[in-house]
Amino acid sequence: TPKRLKENEDAMWALADEVLDTYLAPGRGEFIKGFASPFTLLVIADLLGIPPEDRNAFVDGISQHSGGGVGSTSKESLSHSPLEFLYGQFEEYVVDRRKNPREDILTGLATALFPDGTTPSPGDVARVATNVFSAGQETTVRLLGTALKVLGDRPDIQKRVREDRSLLPNFIEEALRHESPVKGDFRLSRTPVNVGGHELGAGTTVMVVNGAANRDPRRFDDPDDFDPARKNARQHLAFGRGIHSCPGAPLARAETRVGLERLLDRTSDIRISEEKHGPVDNRDYHYIPTFILRGLTHLHLEFDVNEPRA
Repeated sequence: TPKRLKENEDAMWALADEVLDTYLAPGRGEFIKGFASPFTLLVIADLLGIPPEDRNAFVDGISQHSGGGVGSTSKESLSHSPLEFLYGQFEEYVVDRRKNPREDILTGLATALFPDGTTPSPGDVARVATNVFSAGQETTVRLLGTALKVLGDRPDIQKRVREDRSLLPNFIEEALRHESPVKGDFRLSRTPVNVGGHELGAGTTVMVVNGAANRDPRRFDDPDDFDPARKNARQHLAFGRGIHSCPGAPLARAETRVGLERLLDRTSDIRISEEKHGPVDNRDYHYIPTFILRGLTHLHLEFDVNEPRA
């Protein structure tokens, strides 16, 4: 909720600096695992109420069990799902919060009842908590990766955003439109239906590709161009729309804004590593092997770091 998000924003700034202290020190580093993943994980952990002493275990557990991401087609992901690790962790928290309630979201989930007044099993609640945790972390990592790729590949855009921070919110919306972190999802046609002139029989599986809608020239002029000042950038469908809007959208926007603000504050220049990704006119980027998400597996950056904080 907006109220809960406002209460946690101060923590976001502190967590961003905590991760950046280590990440920026060498003057270069892999961004996805070096900053984006630990930062977003710590933010959602703080929001849910995971004890500080357990958070490093989550960072380690996710990295050890993670394969190619949500919806991955890789065999490694299917056999080493991070969800199994999270289910076990959250089930323990649910049992504990029912005995020792606290002022956190986990307690709210643990003490919630079904509409008929019955109590969900700890396993049921753990799955809801895992969904909140995963959705609040995985997609924002992809959004941050896209944002830094643009800043590193486009010095002109980086200069504009550095000189005019008021562009940041719209820059984030354009990043969401240009490379939607969730490129699509699957639906099952329950009855015969005609979609765009195509007859779909009952039982047909279809993929709804909102990432393609975000490049629709009927809605967005020059849709393949990245324009940080695009006037209608926020009309994208990266977070769905209407009753299907993502409830975590304000969190993702806040995390990304805080992360970008602190990266810009603490550096004077950010560049793509040519050693790792090739020259500017022949970049080599790799994306996670999944039909659902759109995001880089690695993003190697070099940066000029400002003087250390006082």
